Amino acid sequence: MQFKTIFVYMSRRHGCERLLETACALARTNGAHLIGAAAFSAVPPVPPLAIPYNATVIQEMIRAAQEAEAELRDQFIETTRQQPFVSEWVSVRGFAGDLVGAVLEHARSADLIVAGQRDPDWELGPVLDFPERLALESGRPVYLVPRDRAAPDSYKSIAIAWNGSREAARAVYDAFPFLVSADNVSILTITADGKPMDEGTPAEALAATLARHGINATITPLQTSNAGVSRTIVNEATRLEADLLVMGAYGHSRLREFVFGGVTRDLTNACPIPLIISH
Repeated sequence: MQFKTIFVYMSRRHGCERLLETACALARTNGAHLIGAAAFSAVPPVPPLAIPYNATVIQEMIRAAQEAEAELRDQFIETTRQQPFVSEWVSVRGFAGDLVGAVLEHARSADLIVAGQRDPDWELGPVLDFPERLALESGRPVYLVPRDRAAPDSYKSIAIAWNGSREAARAVYDAFPFLVSADNVSILTITADGKPMDEGTPAEALAATLARHGINATITPLQTSNAGVSRTIVNEATRLEADLLVMGAYGHSRLREFVFGGVTRDLTNACPIPLIISH
């Protein structure tokens, strides 16, 4: 299987070169159709206090949003102009205040969504950066590009964060186009009490299933340190020199998601390794 339709969501000009570089590399490797998009509200955001906008202010805010989208569109067109794949740009307008829904209307039909990490220092991040919601609500795998790392040339070493849940299983099978070409796949397991999984757990069953597809996977039991689950996973993936980390995107309400519930938020904010997340 290959990704034949890739959707890249661009939230701002800063850092979009790295995002486009990754999306184009994936499109070339898979012979995919690449769709670029940026989203801006067609009406001003509602402030926390009732502040009356006059017509001039409203028009200026809309004009600034249109200019920002035009910059991203031009960058996308210029970057993809000489590429050996078909590309297109879509304009996404949100009218109800929630831009995520407008983006999802386009993204859900893609095989893979490419997005950048959330930038905690960007003042518009809460409005325009929403990788976690893309993963939780799109029904599609999301490839998350780190802020400070270029796209790898290949994906020879891959780490899987595994707890046997539905979300983890979804992520693994969504990542098959990467897994089948990897030289080394490591299944990282952590349990709620910090102890390694017992023998005969679903991790062994997963390794056996992957082996039937020609994917050589090893199981690495981990115990959490004082740094927490997120850092434990990242530290091990870094030690393994992983080119890609695969994990389920977890909500925060169900007890069985206790271990990985906060990890989704942590890694969408600061994972130093390219990340595939699915829900």
